[in-house]
Amino acid sequence: MIRCFLVAALAAAALLTAGPAGAAAPSVGECLDCHGDKSIEMTTPGGQTVSLHVDLEEYRRSVHGGGSCVTCHTDAKSPHERLAKVNCGRCHGDAAKSYASSSHGKLRAKGVADVPACHDCHGKHGIRKSKDPAARTFHLNIAAACLRCHKDRAIERKYGLPGEKEMIGYERSVHGLASKGGQMGSAVCPDCHGNHTILPGDNPKSATNRQNIPTLCGKCHTGILDKYERSVHAKGMRAGIAESPVCTDCHGEHTISKVSDPNSPVAARNIPKTCSRCHDKEGISSRYALPKKRFSSYMDSFHGIAVEYGMTKAANCASCHGVHDILPSSDPASTVNKANLPNTCGRCHPKAGPNFAKGPVHVEITPSKSLGVFAIRVFYTLFISALVILFVLHVGLEMYGRWNRRRKGGAEGKGSPK
Repeated sequence: MIRCFLVAALAAAALLTAGPAGAAAPSVGECLDCHGDKSIEMTTPGGQTVSLHVDLEEYRRSVHGGGSCVTCHTDAKSPHERLAKVNCGRCHGDAAKSYASSSHGKLRAKGVADVPACHDCHGKHGIRKSKDPAARTFHLNIAAACLRCHKDRAIERKYGLPGEKEMIGYERSVHGLASKGGQMGSAVCPDCHGNHTILPGDNPKSATNRQNIPTLCGKCHTGILDKYERSVHAKGMRAGIAESPVCTDCHGEHTISKVSDPNSPVAARNIPKTCSRCHDKEGISSRYALPKKRFSSYMDSFHGIAVEYGMTKAANCASCHGVHDILPSSDPASTVNKANLPNTCGRCHPKAGPNFAKGPVHVEITPSKSLGVFAIRVFYTLFISALVILFVLHVGLEMYGRWNRRRKGGAEGKGSPK
């Protein structure tokens, strides 16, 4: 019984490694009799010249280096005409299935040639394991592999992809710089977009779909995710409110930078503008019954003016409302709940007592909202304007008087006898 099984297995192996009409499959050495020549090339139907040279040393170092050429080129014989395309799915079925369902795979199936196939990312004869630092898909090399296409302006325009500036932004981002610095824990393209099953962001199954962004970022930023999930923003997002912010709305996507970076949207000086992108929109504030004119009322305050002039220690939105764990003021756990305001203000003003934060915080300077503040502002606006006008008038009259006196003195000097 065992002998019969071995005979059948050997016969099957012989069929797999045999060319058409039962011809013996060529060995690696026989293939390299031609393909070892660096000058060997062919012209594609599109008129492109392609090298057919195979570097034996590179092949031997590859993950497939211990096998035979016909394992991949199943129709190869010696000599041969144009071979069929290699089907990686014969061995890598799961990866091939995932790739086929991806944006790349669907376009490739339609005959679109400028989207990546297996060899564009993994290589051809020099494929290495992803753990090998020499592999194209090694963690610290993968971004460069992706950017070969995603920094191509023609491809960007053709498929409506993020522009070259976005890609350069990634290279300069906190993630990109960490990757360049050799940090294996840094986020690279597949960490966010996936490996083979890359899908557009508007697909609900995509890792970068809006609903999936917090969970995606939370793979690395676990503690922050826990805080965010308790916030009013996360609850709104989970309830299907499209305008409720996720990580990328505040931090950006490819251009994420450190909080200490002055250009970061979450730098102390930029936080009010970042928050106002949503909270200053009439449609959002009306639809969800949110307080209006939060940005303008903040910028009219001492804190807002101080931040505008570069005092980064002055309180901004996050200083009072929190960062990832923002809650409505009606929530007892909220930092801006009335009971918690003395402690919140006390972080900057240690002697703040129960009366410190009494009264409205965001003051809208209008007759209907705050008549006293409005009247004082009008008085001082008129008073200071009048002072400036009188000062300019005084200086003007004084200068005119000096000029007039000099003119008269000069005229009298000319009329006097010599």
